[in-house]
Amino acid sequence: MSSEISFATTPSADGTEIGYIRRGSGPPLVITHGSMGTSEQWIPATEHLAEHFTCFVHDRRGRGLSGDSGDYDLSSEVADIAAVMEVAGAGAHLLGHSYGALCALAYAQREGLDGTLLLFEPPLAVDGPVAGDRLPGYRELIAAGELEQAVEHGLVHFVRIPAAEIPLIRQTPLWPGLVELSPTWVRELEQIDGLGADLGHYASISADTHLIAGTATTPFLRTSARTLADVIPGAGLTELAGLDHFAHVMDPVGFAAAVRAAVR
Repeated sequence: MSSEISFATTPSADGTEIGYIRRGSGPPLVITHGSMGTSEQWIPATEHLAEHFTCFVHDRRGRGLSGDSGDYDLSSEVADIAAVMEVAGAGAHLLGHSYGALCALAYAQREGLDGTLLLFEPPLAVDGPVAGDRLPGYRELIAAGELEQAVEHGLVHFVRIPAAEIPLIRQTPLWPGLVELSPTWVRELEQIDGLGADLGHYASISADTHLIAGTATTPFLRTSARTLADVIPGAGLTELAGLDHFAHVMDPVGFAAAVRAAVR
């Protein structure tokens, strides 16, 4: 039987209310979702994670249960994670997916972390800017209200999914959420490219760290995970056979098992 989900909010440092879901029992695990997503996307995975952890999945600012503010940068995300980590309590583990993994990285580097840092396919500039000169085209599509075309543009040029796979993604339950939240991707892509290609500074992270990537994901995301695992001292790496950037949705049982093994 799956555990019940409760909903709550907590204020971030600037007063923005950050909403989160809580589920399960056991050691606390804070989960930070990726671009164009919400906490709802993590409900299937938390059904299985909740057997071993108390999960706190927050909606990153600007979506879902959370508020927003006029000013935004990666420091805002770090402050939001800090607010949820305080609710979760001492020794909490931190799991970040995609852009959320970059937010988790920044938190661990700036604030430190007693629990395990789990990074699921962080989009780092391992082979050049993630958005680069394709970002203006995305901005133009958003400004014109062409949100579906913008999502296609982003998936092909930023996530680097083959164009032939887009019709399949359009048919999944993920598509409506991607379209609705597509305007929020602009500011996040700006932050991603602003990080640059030098990953050496992540060697300062002292937390127990584990990278997760699917073998069927786009090559730059797999390379990003492998490269970061080499940079952070003592970091581990789990590769999920046949899965991709949405492994937590497509195989929540297998993904939860990988998280449990990494924390152990």
